[in-house]
Amino acid sequence: MGTPAKTGKTLVGIIDSLSTGYRFVSRRPGLLLLPLLLDALLWVLPRWSIGPLLERLAAFYTNLADDAQGMETNLFTLPEQMSDLLATVGQTSNLAQFLVNRSLYHVPSLLAALPSIKGNHPSVEIDSLGSASLLSLFFGLAGLLIGATYMNLLAQNLPLGEGQKAVSIDDLAGRIVRHWLRTIGFLVFITLGLSMIYIPGVLGITVLAVISPMLGSGAMFLFMGLIVVILLYLYFVTTALVLDNLAIGHAVRRSIYLVRYNFWHTAGFVLLTTLISTGMGLLFRQITQLNALGVAFATLGNTFIGTGLAMSLLVFYRTRILTMKQEEANGAT
Repeated sequence: MGTPAKTGKTLVGIIDSLSTGYRFVSRRPGLLLLPLLLDALLWVLPRWSIGPLLERLAAFYTNLADDAQGMETNLFTLPEQMSDLLATVGQTSNLAQFLVNRSLYHVPSLLAALPSIKGNHPSVEIDSLGSASLLSLFFGLAGLLIGATYMNLLAQNLPLGEGQKAVSIDDLAGRIVRHWLRTIGFLVFITLGLSMIYIPGVLGITVLAVISPMLGSGAMFLFMGLIVVILLYLYFVTTALVLDNLAIGHAVRRSIYLVRYNFWHTAGFVLLTTLISTGMGLLFRQITQLNALGVAFATLGNTFIGTGLAMSLLVFYRTRILTMKQEEANGAT
């Protein structure tokens, strides 16, 4: 994990990245346009609801709850709670939310985060698992393409580092498609890799839980911690794909390299940005309950906050890479 930096120095580096990112965005308000258009698209599109599928699944858990009556209380309440949760999710489900890729490309969207504000707009009920899977795949791939476009636009406006800035429309389109395809390849790679870890891990935890519930709980905690650490080491892969135009393998190695020597900086950055995003999301949720003007204001505010955090990520990544290269050069002389 590298040598831990002092807490004060770590915090200053993170705050500097955030302030620089928001300063860049405030000078380039056009960067807010794509997320705002995406929210507008989600507003006018019908809701592609999988409510019927979730209702059938909720009915299954309701039957389990009925069968569990007379047994221990926790065996009865768990299926009942799951049934209520699925029914609630089904009422606001919208497969079009996959057009917003927040996990890999950090695209902000208020309507994806708060699908309940959609209101009484038209809804298309999806009651086939095959249709739901195909639509999810279509919207997901489109979301990756939109995400690659969004991060490329941010990268074009980042006045730091070695990345190519002024490119023609044709060159930019080619880069976006290339990054989109590489991101798909990375997702296939990470899905297969995590499956190779997850399946035997779950089987092993199940065996330990049979032997000793306490031992199984401890193993589950350690296993989930391992998954979190793996994802943290891969946190900068899409940033490296776009900002440095790297191939998948090189992007993975660079992300691991950066996190290895900046582990506490990276963990602090992820934690702080998550707290900012979550806290502002709760605030915007309250604002949307006022009126239509509140929804518009919250959408604009959420877009600015999210875009600033995304730009701060690029600043954090680029400054850490430049610092490490400079330290390596100084060490070589």
